[in-house]
Amino acid sequence: MNGAWQCFVIRALILSATISCFESAVAAEGIYESVELRGKEPHDLIETAAEYHDQFERRSLLHSDSAVTGLVRNIGHALAPPPTDDYIDYEFFVIRDPSPNAFAMPNGRIYVHTGMLARLEDSSQLAALLAHEINHVAGHHGIVQFRIKPIDVFDIFITGGLVAALNQLSLSRDLEQEADDRAPRMMLESGYDPHALPELMDLLREDFEGLRPRVSSVWTTHPEPDARFAQSLALVAAMPDGDRDRDLFDTVVHPVRLMTVRDYIRGDYPYTAIAVAETLLESYPQDLELRMLLGDAWRVLGPRSEFTPEDLSNGDKRRNLRRRMLRTRIERTEALLETEAGRAAMRRNLDTARLIYEDLLVRDATFAPAHRGLGEVFDALGMPREAARAYLQYVKQAPEAEDRPVVMGRLTELRDQLTTENQ
Repeated sequence: MNGAWQCFVIRALILSATISCFESAVAAEGIYESVELRGKEPHDLIETAAEYHDQFERRSLLHSDSAVTGLVRNIGHALAPPPTDDYIDYEFFVIRDPSPNAFAMPNGRIYVHTGMLARLEDSSQLAALLAHEINHVAGHHGIVQFRIKPIDVFDIFITGGLVAALNQLSLSRDLEQEADDRAPRMMLESGYDPHALPELMDLLREDFEGLRPRVSSVWTTHPEPDARFAQSLALVAAMPDGDRDRDLFDTVVHPVRLMTVRDYIRGDYPYTAIAVAETLLESYPQDLELRMLLGDAWRVLGPRSEFTPEDLSNGDKRRNLRRRMLRTRIERTEALLETEAGRAAMRRNLDTARLIYEDLLVRDATFAPAHRGLGEVFDALGMPREAARAYLQYVKQAPEAEDRPVVMGRLTELRDQLTTENQ
């Protein structure tokens, strides 16, 4: 089971454990004092949360870089209030997952995705994220939600329990908004800039792939992104500025950013990879690896056309999501290449990648990955002679590269192809 699928399974388990309904539609509020667990709650909430953590460890989902985890833990512990209950122990972890997300367990364990860290700019933005999650724990939001009779997620659809589902979603929105509302004061008291909260909300509005339809808030467990951004702006408008620690944050988190862009490329999210890489290059224009990743992202974009997410309708986004769910990457690529528009987009995207790789070699002629990238571009364009030259330069510049056997195999195939053509 690969890492992406492992994360999907875990998210499904968490979702099925939290989908619930209630007997009447009431506003939900957190409880910020001691809450005694009753009945099956110690098992279903606390023990199950510990079991999830064990699963994360066994499946190697926890990011182990001590500098990164130390940064998250230090900020988290600076924000967290004294636990009100003996079953709460605030601890902070990083999960390797490129989606921009974070979540909290009822036992005080809080998890931040590498994809979220990669989008943040400084320690105050991370503090805004952690303050939101800490409020879920401090307010016993998991317990508040659990005390409403659980319904299996499949039962909601099989029995047509739509009203129950919508009531539960409204509950979740109340608690999400409460976590937002309490975050700025927590940040300010710990020395972080509360104005980072609306910046965080602005980041969460981004949809580079055009896969997230804009929906009325009645259908989502979080407040609608634009409204959430506006609300957070109002919350902090009269608050003083705090310190912004960017240098240390950059030093620690930058390797995570590079890793995340690679994960976007491997996971077939090239639009996101391009957007994140281009944003990072504004701050790191001399980073050759980052430029290489930008070239790789344009190359794997293949026959897909550029678009502006804001110009897509909900119908467009639903169709994009449906195609992604029902077709493999190869099937989507083959379908696009059957059209003239797709073939033209392929040539444009490959040419963009080629220019990036060539610029890299002007900056540093010994930067071996750029030769490999050129080889892959020429290969995709059906230019075997140019591809062979580029691949040959790669294996000369990187004799110990892990993928050397693969590249050498391709060189042999190209040599045979050229020999046949010349006969």
